[in-house]
Amino acid sequence: MKRPLLLFTYLFVLNTSIAQTFSDDFESYVAGDYLGTNSSDWTTWSGTTGGTEDVQITNTQANSGTNSIYFSSTSANGGPQDVVLPFGGEHNTGSFSFSAAFYIEAGKSAYFNFQEQTTIGAGWTMNCNIENGMVSLDNGVSLASGPYIDETWFELQIEINLSTNTWELFLDNISQGTFSNPTCQVASLDLFPLQGNGFY
Repeated sequence: MKRPLLLFTYLFVLNTSIAQTFSDDFESYVAGDYLGTNSSDWTTWSGTTGGTEDVQITNTQANSGTNSIYFSSTSANGGPQDVVLPFGGEHNTGSFSFSAAFYIEAGKSAYFNFQEQTTIGAGWTMNCNIENGMVSLDNGVSLASGPYIDETWFELQIEINLSTNTWELFLDNISQGTFSNPTCQVASLDLFPLQGNGFY
């Protein structure tokens, strides 16, 4: 049964009076649209949208409504898709919440990372690999992990108190544990399919 979840959501609470929220369920786009070209929020690693680095809207699979985005790579170096969602600056204090619904094709995997700085590629805050039934977060060292099921939509959520460097991974609302991150700053989300990836 499909759950009424938005595919990508993040929330910043920088102090008790300032909050910034973003969500996108891709229902405002048309299948075949390039995401970066048709959105003022999404872009690509290079900043060039509407080409092979961008991702297209698809109606093949959806967690809610009819649309989602799909990533796949057969290249040894990954890509060429490389889609970025900026978080509106570099954040190292306050609270940050990220949630996304994922669907991993059988025998495939998924990858994304959080960038540390607004300059893309200047530093990685965290990697997330989703493969072989496990979601694994790392930053040079293992941070947290938990199970998922292929070909089933599931919600991945990361709750962060940047001020105290307290991070918590949730899968379908079940905590997989808390940890401190050697790099406690977030600036953007980077979705980049590695070789063997196939995910919505």
